[in-house]
Amino acid sequence: MLNSQSVLEPDEPGWLPFAPQPGETLRVALRRTLRDVIRSGALRPGVPLPASRALARQLGLSRGVVSDAYQQLESEGYLLTRPRAAPVVGAVVATPTPRPRTTAARRTAIYDMTPTTPDVTLFPLRRWLAAYDEVVRRSPAATLDYREPRGEEALREALADYLGRTRGVVADPERIVVVQGTAQAVDLLLRVLKARGRVRIAVEDPSHATQHERIRALQLELVAQPIDQEGVITEGLDSDGLLVTPAHQFPAGCVLSGPRRRQLLEWSTTQGALLVEDDYDAEFRYDREPVRALQGLGPDRVAYVGTVSKTLAPALRLGWVVAPDSLVDELVWMKRLADDFTPALDQLTLAALIRSGEYDRHLRSARVVYRRRRDRLATSLAKHFPRLTVEGIAAGVHLLVRLPPHVDDAAIVAEARHAKIAVQALSYYQIRARGSGLVLGYGRLHESAIDAALGALAAIVDRHL
Repeated sequence: MLNSQSVLEPDEPGWLPFAPQPGETLRVALRRTLRDVIRSGALRPGVPLPASRALARQLGLSRGVVSDAYQQLESEGYLLTRPRAAPVVGAVVATPTPRPRTTAARRTAIYDMTPTTPDVTLFPLRRWLAAYDEVVRRSPAATLDYREPRGEEALREALADYLGRTRGVVADPERIVVVQGTAQAVDLLLRVLKARGRVRIAVEDPSHATQHERIRALQLELVAQPIDQEGVITEGLDSDGLLVTPAHQFPAGCVLSGPRRRQLLEWSTTQGALLVEDDYDAEFRYDREPVRALQGLGPDRVAYVGTVSKTLAPALRLGWVVAPDSLVDELVWMKRLADDFTPALDQLTLAALIRSGEYDRHLRSARVVYRRRRDRLATSLAKHFPRLTVEGIAAGVHLLVRLPPHVDDAAIVAEARHAKIAVQALSYYQIRARGSGLVLGYGRLHESAIDAALGALAAIVDRHL
C-alpha cells in the first residue's frame, strides 16, 4: 500500500491496472478501476493522485475522461479535491477484492493443475498409522492434557537435527515453535512485528495471494517488491519485514542468487528488518541438491518457516518457525493466544517418522513421482505451446508459462474453469501488473493425463493468442 506521504509519479507504469471490459466506455472503465483500487486498500486515505492532465497522458486518454472520473468519484466519497490541487484518496473502508473459489474449481475439475497442491494420495498412510499407534501406546496420559505452546520437545529436537542436516538451518530446539502450517507461522510473525510497531511488510511481486490478504487483514502496509531472474530485487527495498522464497520463488520458480542473499542480509541488518523465509518445497529439487536455507547465513535476522503440507498432506496442519532469539518469547506468547498449542499426538508421530528414517524414505519416493510428472509436462508443453516460454527450475510441483503481455490470463483461467480445467493466472499473484502467464501445477496431474490436459488447455490459449 501507499502511505499518506507517498506521491504517485505521473509516469510510473503499473500502479493503475487500467483495462476496459467489453461494453464499457472509457469513462466507466476508469471510474471502476480507480474505485476498485481504492476499495482494495492498495491506495490508502490521503494518497495524492496524479493531476487529470498527467493521468490522461499516462493512460492515453483525453483529459475530459479523467476529469469526469475524478468528479464522479468525489461525489461518491472516494476522492477529496481542492482548487488547483491534485485529488487525494478519501477515508474509505477497504474491502478485499474477491478471489476465485479455487477449492471449488479443484473439486469439479477433470484436470487439476492447481499450482499449490501436492498429491495427497502419496501420503504414507500405513507408516503414519503405525507410528501413531506406537506413540499412543507409549505416551503417558499427560500427553492428552494441555501442552506447551512452543511444541513437543521430541519434535523440536527431531526438527533441529533434520533441518540442520538437510537445509543448513541453525536450529536450536529452543528456537523452534511448532505451528499449524505456514499460514499460522506467517500470521504469528506478522502479529509480533505489529506489536513492535513494525507495520510496513514487503512481499515478492508476484507471490502467494493469501499472504497479501493476510497482511491487509491485519491492517499492515503491503509493499510490493519486484523480482527478476535472480529473485527479489533489493534496490529500493523499504520495509520493516520481507516475506521471501529463496530456494524456489513462488510462482516464478527462480532461485535467489548468492549476491542477492548477501544484499538482503546486509539490508536486514542495516534496517533492523526481519526476513521471513518461506521454505515451502525445498525437499523437491530434481536436477541437483537444493540451495541451503538463507537462515543459515543469518540466524539472527531470518525467521525460517517450514511445513509438511507439500511433503505429507495439508490437512495435518503441521509446520514450524525457527525464530531469532529475540523473537522466540513473543512468538510463543502469540501462539498461546491463537490456539494454545498444536495437537500433541500428531507432533509426536511426525517426530517418530523423522527419527526412524521413514520421512526421508517417503521424500525419496515422492521425488521420483514428481520428477517424472515434471519431465512429462515439459515434453508436452514443447508440443502444445511451442511459441511460449516456460520458466522455473526443476523443483517443486509447479512451473510458469509466459504469455504475451496483451493476453488476458484471467480470462483464459475463467474459460478453462468452464472446461473443467483447474489452472491459475500469473496476474492472480501479482500486486502490480507486470506480465501475463499461466502457473501450472503437476502435483495432482497423473502422467497419463498430462498430454490430454495440455491439449485441452492449448485449444483455449490459442484462441486468446
